[in-house]
Amino acid sequence: MLEFLAGGKWFAVALAPIVSQCLTMGLMLFASRWGLIDHPGHRKVHDQPTPLVGGLAMLLTLLVLQAAVGHVPFESWSLFFALLLVTGIGVADDAHELSHRAKFVAQALGAVVIVSGTSVWVTHLGNLVGLGAIDLGKWSLLVTVISFVGVMNAINMIDGLDGLAGGVSLVPVVLLAYLAMAGNSGDLVFELFLFAGAILGFLSLNFRLPGRSKALVFMGDTGGMVIGMLLAWYCVKMAGSPTSLIHPITAVWILAAPLLDMGSVMLLRLHQGKSPFHADQQHMHHVLLQAGYTVNQVVAIMVGFSFMYGVIGIVAERNGVPEVAMLVAFLVLWGTYVVALKHPKGMQATAKRLIPPLSS
Repeated sequence: MLEFLAGGKWFAVALAPIVSQCLTMGLMLFASRWGLIDHPGHRKVHDQPTPLVGGLAMLLTLLVLQAAVGHVPFESWSLFFALLLVTGIGVADDAHELSHRAKFVAQALGAVVIVSGTSVWVTHLGNLVGLGAIDLGKWSLLVTVISFVGVMNAINMIDGLDGLAGGVSLVPVVLLAYLAMAGNSGDLVFELFLFAGAILGFLSLNFRLPGRSKALVFMGDTGGMVIGMLLAWYCVKMAGSPTSLIHPITAVWILAAPLLDMGSVMLLRLHQGKSPFHADQQHMHHVLLQAGYTVNQVVAIMVGFSFMYGVIGIVAERNGVPEVAMLVAFLVLWGTYVVALKHPKGMQATAKRLIPPLSS
């Protein structure tokens, strides 16, 4: 099962958290010179200027260690160039705060680069209505681009607390690695373990630890787009075709935490007559924070639910639960999430009865 560790790859996996941490600390020294600093604002939880180099460090970690063991970066030069594109726009946004339209265009272009040079497409949606697999045909390219853009935005939008985006992203990476191991996909296992190690190294400086009351570094929009693009890549690779390892709806459950939050918040904003990209504090992590939970407790709750959603999806598929039932269950969960965010006081009261805030 661990043949993927041959040829020195085990050493790269073991080094990934250390390399990620060291690269992050090194880049922090230049963050101010490059303008990659996040300053406190009215919607932000942090109260001190913080470097925005975590995303860049994680990408460099993956590139350096894959190259060190002779592994072609991400098995595709198209993905490599797409990552460089979104990294460039992410760094520019972290330094100068670009418009949502500019970021959206860059994300879409990155996705188009991927589908233009690879066979990693969403070609079907599975048996979602009980009448057989839904073949996308000519719509495959559009759905693939939407999938990449959607996941990138989902990770960016959930990045609101120290350790949150990294923790919520780490869960699907680990679950996908488990599924790749079960499917004897050695290269995928190696890449996903390396990915997990890069995130762990970043989290060691981003998470609030005893004696450290704030994050030392943020991933920035760069990190959100890089992690989002890679999560979308591996999910489409493992669920996008009829011969893939898992059903498409299972991949949705694995990514449920960021997707539910993004989908619910954007739906509420549209209902309120706002732009879906309007920044506010309607996200679940903001609502829980306002209920009196500590930052670390909110992160633990969100990461715990991310793990639970993913396990539900995997167990359901492994036990032959029909895809249509998995879809209906997800839509019910989404509706519940929307109602909870629309009526935050009721949700907060229920949450506090189930999990008393530590700050109380």
